Amino acid sequence: MGPYIYTVFAFVFGALIGSFLNVIRYRLPRKRGFVSGRSKCPGCGHQIAWYDNIPLVSFLILGGRCRSCGTSISWEYFITEIATGLTFVLIWLKFPPGEAVAYFVFASILIACAGIDYDFRIIPDKLTIPGTLIGIIFSVTLLGGRSPGNPLLDSVIGMVVGGGTLLAVSLLYRLIRKAEGMGGGDIKLMAMVGAFMGYKLALLTIFIASVGGAVVGLFLSRRAKEGMRAALPFGVFLAPAALICLLWGEDLISAYLTLLK
Repeated sequence: MGPYIYTVFAFVFGALIGSFLNVIRYRLPRKRGFVSGRSKCPGCGHQIAWYDNIPLVSFLILGGRCRSCGTSISWEYFITEIATGLTFVLIWLKFPPGEAVAYFVFASILIACAGIDYDFRIIPDKLTIPGTLIGIIFSVTLLGGRSPGNPLLDSVIGMVVGGGTLLAVSLLYRLIRKAEGMGGGDIKLMAMVGAFMGYKLALLTIFIASVGGAVVGLFLSRRAKEGMRAALPFGVFLAPAALICLLWGEDLISAYLTLLK
C-alpha cells in the first residue's frame, strides 16, 4: 500500500502545481503578479472561492463554468492540471526522490512555457533564464550523481549545445530566407533543456520536436491553404519533446545504437 500512496500524492501534488501553472500562464504574459492575489472569473470578475478552485474536482462539479455568471472556462485549464499530475507520476516512478524533485521543477517550467507559447507565441525570459540557472545549480546538487564525470561541465555544455543549435538554425534560416525562423524564446528554452538534461538529450529533443512540428505544420498548412507559411509556436513541440526525452530519451538512444550495430 505504501508505494501507491506516494504515487497518488505525486499526482495530487502535480495537479495542484498544474493549477498554479494555469495562473502563471494567464497572468505572466499580461504582466500581472502571480504569487499573490485571488483568482477571478475572466467573464464577470467575481473572486473565485477556494472551494471552486480545487484542481480537477471543481471544474468537473461546475461543468467548466463560473458559478456566478456561467461563463465557460476553457478545458485547457483542466488538461494542464491532469497533464501535470500524470507527468509528476511518471517522473516519480522513473527517478530517485532527489532527482524527481529537480525534474518536477523542470517539468513545471516546460508546461508553463508551452501554454504561454500556445496562447501568445512568446516564451518569457522570466521562466527560461531562471530555469537555466536552476538547471545548472541542480546539476551539482540534486542531479549531481546522474552521470560520471563533471556534472557542472556537462550541464554547461548542454546549455551551450541546446541553445546554440537553435541559434545556428535561426541564423541560417535568416540568411537563406531573409526572415525570422526561430524566436529567441525557443533558443533560451533549449538552453534550459540542455542545462537540465545534457547535450545528447537536448539534441534528441530538437529532433523529436522538429519531426512533430513538421507533421503538424504540414497538416495545418494544407487545411489553411497557406502552404508552408503557416506559423507554429515551436515551444509547444519543444516542451513535450523534452519531457519525452527526460523519461525515455536514454532508452531511445540505446535502441537506436542497437539498430546501428
